[in-house]
Amino acid sequence: MIIQPKKIRPVFTQILTTMYKYPEDMMVNGVIDSTRRKGDVCAYQQIVSVGNAVRSVEKGEWVQINPMRYARYKHEKGSLKDGVISDNPILGFDFPVVTIGDEKYMLLDERDITVIIDEYDEIKFSNIIKSDIIK
Repeated sequence: MIIQPKKIRPVFTQILTTMYKYPEDMMVNGVIDSTRRKGDVCAYQQIVSVGNAVRSVEKGEWVQINPMRYARYKHEKGSLKDGVISDNPILGFDFPVVTIGDEKYMLLDERDITVIIDEYDEIKFSNIIKSDIIK
């Protein structure tokens, strides 16, 4: 038997968040911001569901995530310079992704949340569609 999940509930300290991505390159002072390029996962996501041991965030809250646990590094032979490896840039991020219907969500841990956003101004993009799962 094959099932198609419609709604899921994380366990323990896991959190299900949206997986909003930048629909276009973001500019800062006329220059493309290398941390906010088209197709990159946004630093700010909305909580869809939380595990039973999560204490700091609730469904519907906006949060900033720390993606460094999911960074994918480029490992090449190189040299040590002053005790620091200089040839290990970040190539991208491998987030744990859950698909519900046609939507993709991230299954993160509570430790991946850096801040809860209590107040914010909304910046509208014409091609970002918010999920109906958050109600």
